[in-house]
Amino acid sequence: MLRKISLFLALLFAVLSFPCSNASAADISAASAIVLDADTFEVVYQKNADEKRSVASTTKILTSLIACESGKLNETVNVTWDMVNTHGSLLGLRENDKITLYDLVVGMLLPSGNDAANAAAVYLAGSLNEFAGLMNKKAAQLGMNDSLFVTPSGLDEGDNHSTARDMAILTAYALKNETFASIFAMPSANVKINGESLAIYNHNRLLSELDCCIGGKTGYTDKAGRCLVSAARKNSNTLVCVTLGAPDDWNDHKKLYNECFAKYSNQTFSDSISVPAVGGTKDVIECSYFADVSVLNKDYVTVELYAFPFVYCPVSAGDKIGKAVVKYKEKEIQTVYITAEDNAEYYYAESE
Repeated sequence: MLRKISLFLALLFAVLSFPCSNASAADISAASAIVLDADTFEVVYQKNADEKRSVASTTKILTSLIACESGKLNETVNVTWDMVNTHGSLLGLRENDKITLYDLVVGMLLPSGNDAANAAAVYLAGSLNEFAGLMNKKAAQLGMNDSLFVTPSGLDEGDNHSTARDMAILTAYALKNETFASIFAMPSANVKINGESLAIYNHNRLLSELDCCIGGKTGYTDKAGRCLVSAARKNSNTLVCVTLGAPDDWNDHKKLYNECFAKYSNQTFSDSISVPAVGGTKDVIECSYFADVSVLNKDYVTVELYAFPFVYCPVSAGDKIGKAVVKYKEKEIQTVYITAEDNAEYYYAESE
């Protein structure tokens, strides 16, 4: 049985976002923008982040996520006319084509195929309207309180809209899905339509222009303007950047990542604890842990220690005695082992 030992290294001074969320040092073109830490949901930068706007094809992030969570990615979709009766950017599907749901996800995330998004939606829900219901249900579950989805592709029909904050929350969640994350990061891919391979390419230029970029989704309509959602990782930190109505979106994202990653600093946390030992040459084993994390503000870091109430000898230096869970504003960001520093032999009683 484990015994919980809580070691608070600092008090949580506030529940509001770290002050840098109000910083606006980066001169960006976007009407609305946000940079969100994907692990802690800390807001690192924001500009009109709750303004409701059309988000164009970045809507396909939600459509793709629902497909990835469906458990049907390996199933074959028989393409019907209502799936391909659309316009804008297309994968090139035709009525009676056959393609897997997985390849439809690739086709909507990379070349932004509206036909691929519609095909996935109709296949999963029976109609575009029914799928919109699934989208809004998922959005509500994620706390996307200022969003309304009408189309799986993001075309401006009805009042399809979201906010920079909601789209960042969605993307941070979606990145935890391994299949979504792997497709999101693909610069190119081959999909099969009717068994024939077709090479397609990602519209996201940041994958080739920014070393730390791990994915993204573009979007554009006359109403929305240029929209871009991307993710980047440096050291152990993953950031999601959203810009809406941004004429210079590529440079906006580069500036924001450069500014926001610079706000992180490496911090080391370590301590020692004593654990009782039974049946050996020592009554107590000295143990320790070491954690190196990159955070915005070390004052929001806490460490919880979980160790055995006692150990049986023999014990060797380096043996795992428990674990230390490092949290940032109560969200786990790293777990390391607590290990023994001492050797303790088994005690052999002399025979009479």
